[in-house]
Amino acid sequence: MIDAVRFFSPGPGPRVLLLGGVHGEEKPGVLALERLAAEFQSGGLSLARGQLTIVPRANAAAVERGLHFVDENLNRIVRPQPAPANHEQGLAGELAGMIAAHDAVLDLHGTTAATVPFVFLDDESVPVRGWAAALGADFLLTGWPALYAGSDALTTTGYAQSLGKRALTVEAGQNDDPQAAEFAFDAARRAIAHFGLIIGTPRRPKPKALRLTEVVRRERDGAFARPWRNFDPVKKGEVLARYSDGVELTASEGGVVVMPFEGAATGEEWYYLAVPVALPDNY
Repeated sequence: MIDAVRFFSPGPGPRVLLLGGVHGEEKPGVLALERLAAEFQSGGLSLARGQLTIVPRANAAAVERGLHFVDENLNRIVRPQPAPANHEQGLAGELAGMIAAHDAVLDLHGTTAATVPFVFLDDESVPVRGWAAALGADFLLTGWPALYAGSDALTTTGYAQSLGKRALTVEAGQNDDPQAAEFAFDAARRAIAHFGLIIGTPRRPKPKALRLTEVVRRERDGAFARPWRNFDPVKKGEVLARYSDGVELTASEGGVVVMPFEGAATGEEWYYLAVPVALPDNY
């Protein structure tokens, strides 16, 4: 069900899996990985060692329709699915097998709101921190697992980490921004260069780090207090959103708004809050 392009080098090395199109409307990863696969197929790039699997359209049906998903959010159900009941469950089981067969996984996504690129750093071990810092993003975001503690949802990176694999999710930028696809392509190259699969790329400046502290789900009809952009600063007590019944949602502490989604459906994530954190010197 999932189309993959595979490349093998003569010598041993890490097995790296690059994913795009897990969410169908998120174009940056799709465009970047189709371009990267074409570079390898044409001979413009070749592997120095290891193995590389490129999946530009993990959920091809959703990509074709420009939808987040067809039946169910694929990036919450990645695990073996012995008896899949819908389209995404079938894909989830196949993805789980692919992830298990690799040493490292990079999942490329896009956002609805305009943003600079950032990386979800769910695993803060030294090797993964070094890999994340090499991708060239402006921010590293920690704290996601704590916000969803106790949930049985498994993302591509969450499932990979449950198997002891290295895994990162990159948000390359707004879905329709050509620069987001450009960044995603560069990040994918940097990701495999970090493992020595291709000749390295220049090191980028040290990213900033934020820790997610709160997720706010939309409970009923309402609106943002203003058109929030990703990483907009907020002050403690500042009004962030209002429900139509007059109830106001305020910032519990100073920090930034992350991934605001004005059009979130009832029960879905409306926005996150995060605070700056210091990075260790060994990044």
